[in-house]
Amino acid sequence: MKRLLLIAITLFLLGSMGYFATQNSHNVSLNLFGNFTIQLSVWMVIVGSFVIGWAVTELWHFISHPQRFVQSFLGKFSQYKDNKKLKLTQNFENASLMRDPKQVRKNFSKLDNEKTPLSIRIQYLEQLRYENSAEELLVKYADLRAKYQGNLQVLLPYLRLSLEVSDWDLVERLSHEILRITPGHPDALDGLRQFHIARQDWVACIEQERDLLAKYSGSLMTKDLALEHEEHLQKALRQDPKCLKNWSFRYLPQKRDKKNDKPHEAVGEASQLQKTGMFLDAGRVLKDAYEVTTYYGLLTTLENIYQESGADDQILEMIGELHNSRQRSIPASLLFAKLLYQNERIDEASKVLSEVNLPETTTKFQLTKLGTKEKGEQMTEEWSDLYHGLRFLIAVAQNRSEDALQEAKPLVREAKLIGMIPR
Repeated sequence: MKRLLLIAITLFLLGSMGYFATQNSHNVSLNLFGNFTIQLSVWMVIVGSFVIGWAVTELWHFISHPQRFVQSFLGKFSQYKDNKKLKLTQNFENASLMRDPKQVRKNFSKLDNEKTPLSIRIQYLEQLRYENSAEELLVKYADLRAKYQGNLQVLLPYLRLSLEVSDWDLVERLSHEILRITPGHPDALDGLRQFHIARQDWVACIEQERDLLAKYSGSLMTKDLALEHEEHLQKALRQDPKCLKNWSFRYLPQKRDKKNDKPHEAVGEASQLQKTGMFLDAGRVLKDAYEVTTYYGLLTTLENIYQESGADDQILEMIGELHNSRQRSIPASLLFAKLLYQNERIDEASKVLSEVNLPETTTKFQLTKLGTKEKGEQMTEEWSDLYHGLRFLIAVAQNRSEDALQEAKPLVREAKLIGMIPR
């Protein structure tokens, strides 16, 4: 508003002077030197006096306060440079969004100097993933990391790249470095978590997951993690059955039933005994746990211990005790029959199968506590296949061809045949 008012007053004064200049045609003679004179209108003399006065004033200010002129000039020059740099930066970012390698290189070359912001350098390296190999990018990030030590702007994208290429040793080093700078950084915690998963160190893995869930529960970052955590807890128990002894589950949104940990603790304890060659003690641990929980995974581990022990008859007797117990379960009986058949004790295996009450009208039956409905159906079908498969093999071994053909029918289901058709 002040500028508009100043312009209006200036135009008014100039217009007034022009009007009076047309009304007054007086001339003034200026004697410069000798006989040389100049005839000028009186209004030209007045205007010239103002101009000369302004020029003398400015010259005086320049001589007495030269920094004012220099600062004004440098300020305008600096503003010009900043505008030019801003334009180049915008062009670089637009080229990055368009994934145009040629324009990215062209604009970055104009920006590349000692004062180039680190964020631009990182953004440029991110664009190189469309041209360079993983090995080349790792070298470039390593150089930048050496130049900007302890800078999260470099370490975080470097960590993401190392995760993409599964360089787990580098992931571990970068994660620890980030945690030293910023304790509890979520990206570093997740990096260590994935490192431990790759190394199958489940005890260390659940510690990282606990920290993440405690700080970022309910976020998008921990959405899938919350689903995986329970499975990793079970795997950790199988590695170290005492790892959750003093563990607090307050970080979980819902209360957790620790009773479900018993079969996994038994597997972990049996695995430790198995490593020391104490197969009989390992088998006894699994047998006792199965009698309490009827968790089928215990039978799988018990079978592995039996095979590794060299088919120890005492372990086979343990499995037989499960078959003969009052709380007889179909999976235990089928495992006992399978092992008897493998030891060529055909008649005994046939007798065990005859004691299994499997409905002949269906191959779907509830066997044990199998967890989710989908998993239950899958395992039920597998045990059903084992039942009919054993009966088929026994019938073949006893030369009962008609019975063998009858037992083979459930093994070849229509759904399986459809899956076998080439597409």
